[in-house]
Amino acid sequence: MTAVPPLTVIEASAGTGKTFSLVTRLMTLVFSGVEPERIVALTFSRKAAGEIFNSFIERLSRAASSDAAAAAESGVLALGRDVGRGDFSAMLRKVVSRQHLMLVGTLDSFLVRMVRAAAAELGFEDDLQIMGEYRDPVERVRLAGEMMSRASDGAKSIFRKAFELVNGSPASRTFVSAYAAFIQDWHSVFLEYPELESWGGISRIWGDTPPAHLDATVESIRDLAVRFPSEGKWGLKFADALARYSGGTPPRIYKGFTAREAAAAAIAASHVGGYLSNREISKTAGAYLLMRAYDAAYTRRMRETGLVSFSDLPRLVNSLPDPSRLDLEYRMDARFDHWALDEFQDTSREQWKAIGGIIAESRSGREEKSVFIVGDRKQSIYDWRGGDVRILSEEADKARNPPNRLVPLNESRRYPSAVSNAVNRVFGEGFVEREMDFDGADERMRWRFSDHASHDKSTQGFVQVLQAAEAAKGENGLAGFLVHIENALNAVKPWEKGISTAILVRKRDTGLEILSYLKSRGIDRVAFEGDSPVMGAPALDAMASLARLAENAGDAFSYARIGHSPLSAAMWPDGLPAAAELSADLLRRFSERGLSRVFRDAREALKSVPDTWNEYTESRFEDFLKCAAEFEDMRTASMRLSDFADFAAHKMRRDFAGPGAVRIMTVHQSKGLGFDWCIVPVCEPKPLVDLTKIKILSGESPRWLLSRPATAVCEGDKVLSSAFRAAKCSAAYDELCVWYVAMTRCKKALTLILNPPDGGKDGAGEPAGKFSELVRRSGLETEGDPGWHLAIPARTAAADSAALPPHPPRARRAPLSKHRPGELFRSGMPGDALFSPEFGAAAAKGVEAHAGYEAVEWLDAGPDATPFERALSKPSPDATLWRETPYEIFADGKWESGRFDRVVFTGSGDGRRATIYDFKTNALRPGETEEAFAARLAATYSGQMQSYRNALSRLASIPVENIGAVLLASATSSAIPLA
Repeated sequence: MTAVPPLTVIEASAGTGKTFSLVTRLMTLVFSGVEPERIVALTFSRKAAGEIFNSFIERLSRAASSDAAAAAESGVLALGRDVGRGDFSAMLRKVVSRQHLMLVGTLDSFLVRMVRAAAAELGFEDDLQIMGEYRDPVERVRLAGEMMSRASDGAKSIFRKAFELVNGSPASRTFVSAYAAFIQDWHSVFLEYPELESWGGISRIWGDTPPAHLDATVESIRDLAVRFPSEGKWGLKFADALARYSGGTPPRIYKGFTAREAAAAAIAASHVGGYLSNREISKTAGAYLLMRAYDAAYTRRMRETGLVSFSDLPRLVNSLPDPSRLDLEYRMDARFDHWALDEFQDTSREQWKAIGGIIAESRSGREEKSVFIVGDRKQSIYDWRGGDVRILSEEADKARNPPNRLVPLNESRRYPSAVSNAVNRVFGEGFVEREMDFDGADERMRWRFSDHASHDKSTQGFVQVLQAAEAAKGENGLAGFLVHIENALNAVKPWEKGISTAILVRKRDTGLEILSYLKSRGIDRVAFEGDSPVMGAPALDAMASLARLAENAGDAFSYARIGHSPLSAAMWPDGLPAAAELSADLLRRFSERGLSRVFRDAREALKSVPDTWNEYTESRFEDFLKCAAEFEDMRTASMRLSDFADFAAHKMRRDFAGPGAVRIMTVHQSKGLGFDWCIVPVCEPKPLVDLTKIKILSGESPRWLLSRPATAVCEGDKVLSSAFRAAKCSAAYDELCVWYVAMTRCKKALTLILNPPDGGKDGAGEPAGKFSELVRRSGLETEGDPGWHLAIPARTAAADSAALPPHPPRARRAPLSKHRPGELFRSGMPGDALFSPEFGAAAAKGVEAHAGYEAVEWLDAGPDATPFERALSKPSPDATLWRETPYEIFADGKWESGRFDRVVFTGSGDGRRATIYDFKTNALRPGETEEAFAARLAATYSGQMQSYRNALSRLASIPVENIGAVLLASATSSAIPLA
């Protein structure tokens, strides 16, 4: 094998070929003699994993198609030897034949594999079920409610007191819902900081020198008010504020008062002792108590039910005791030799800890092992999912030491020089460090940037910088931006020339507002591409209300919604029944027919009402039906029928723009994509660093966290000020990454529409408060060729049709019927037996009996044994046995699926024989003799047993005439041979 470094880190900027580099590594490994199944390639989405594998196959296919392509690819691989077209063809066949053994997937899927491999050690009683985005929060709310319903009065009192510490009020009426919302914010924090000492521990935060006045109480602060009435008007105001102080926001600091010693002491006492100690430290400790109780219940429930979320996976791996963890890592290390990790900047600390032991072994310097990491610190936009860009920095530092390799890639193959110049100007390291004030940031999170270059030296490209007439207001309020977007589109008309165009926004609602405006202005070739609610049609809201009302006759809102919708006249033309009657009727329908069939009936009824059902509603309805099927499949005893409405409301569908349409999407959805032209409206109703999102301060050595105090309190303490500054730098870093991604999606042209300066000017001398300010301070102006689109010829209808090759004719596939010989045949069963209350119990008894029979290998039958017992004894020393063996065969145009209860094989060669034993738990009918019972069973099941004989003949290569069939009837302890 060609030697590869133990650790290679590729720091690849936007458009420089991250996927190309990773696939090149995969190809280098397989041509160096590594078997494909010894390689792991992991990324963060199924789409990205598919792109990696598709690129792998496409490059092999291309190189196998011609000698010239093979020579070019061979030069890229640099194996030290020529790789010819035949070699690529052979490797293509090898990879395709083994693709089911290769592991090209997501990091989450690999963690699922690890958890399932150690399920017993982790204490799981059932197989793992991964909860989706809907079920995870639903289960958490349900668990919070169960905890309170089962808790003793004393435990409930403790919970409420802890909650009061956190929220400032007991919230007794809404405790469960408030607690569930609180869990969403704090549980992940608890998993990262599981020790009590970390949560607001004074010694952890300040060591041996805690701030003065930390022990001040609310009462002692109020007592200070008597010092100030004699100080005049401001003294009276300050004294009044102190006298009314209750431990919340510190009293206002009046101008001129801070220099007075007594006032300074009162201010310090209220800030530190009153607000910090009595509120934030207590709040943090209370949060820990709530989270510890919840986490214990959550962990117990998780192991009992097997329900886990993706965020649970790394935690479970990390919770394994050392012996089990080492055993799991040994098994994984023995299975895989080479690792390729894509989009590494999005890896969380928990995920890295979970796979870090295996990775450490693979980069340890053993010749047959290696690790290949690809990432870009500037594209770390998933911090809200736990992504920690510092991990990439740490691995890059290791890669600087030989024989490891650190490879920077800064030559973009996506965009031309005008765009690369704009990116360099706005995101240059020195400029950003100066304007964004990153001093004091963690060294591993400092903004690092090397100048970008364009691979295309012949095309200039175009960057247009505009300024909105007025600033964005609220979350939307885009009036000042919309005209610029409209004018830009009308000037280029990208839909006429096939110019791929994207309008990139920060929020989905912003994109929908732009879409609505452009449609109203007659620009129809535009579409929002991204997630939208399945419940996006009024008729579907009414259908979901049917499920709500079916379970709760007192749901007046659902009853009114149904009554005011076309459903009322369509399904109940004689008038809507009373709520109780309608609820009972709906419950019966859903119980008998299921969600999907009832909703289909509702659709057919609505189609008879004019102007009610249209193409848009029909497209949403298909996804709505999928939701119904998914809900019924995942529904457990604890899930109510009325939960379906919330489930469907949570589900999203991905909308895609048609060919030639201008695509509106969020910056996050655009990551990894490229467009000829990008329009980026930089509408910023809030500052670049939104302090309201900084809810927690933390430190690393030693580890601590604290619910963030007021800004004035943070700035008044050295330790808290440092942590607050680090949090602001981290937030600024995250925002810069988002705008960097937005500005690097274009291939030919970029249009930036900036927010106007606040108050008419930017704050000179202060850090840039918004990204628009940063762009203006960089001096970026319109640059390049404004006629970039004129050289592109108009697209014709003929060109459109030529671009899409016709589908080759495909032979109609004959339907394949499925046959299950063991399926219970009930049409000949008497009605009084089929519908008797005991019928279900009898079926359950049969399942239990089969489980017991399966446990029997051979029975030592004595002289008094029944025929049933003798059939379970070993007939000869050479006899072999199948027990509860499933099978699938294709024969005579049918797909047959079945299960043998028990098959005994004797003899060998041409004398080999088999007997199929099938257990029957049927009961005798009233007045039926044993002889009649045996005859009835033989007649009923002869067809089933003949199917089993034919199947076994094919599977075991034994002639049908050498295969016997016997029914073992438990009711009479008899063995009934069949002819």
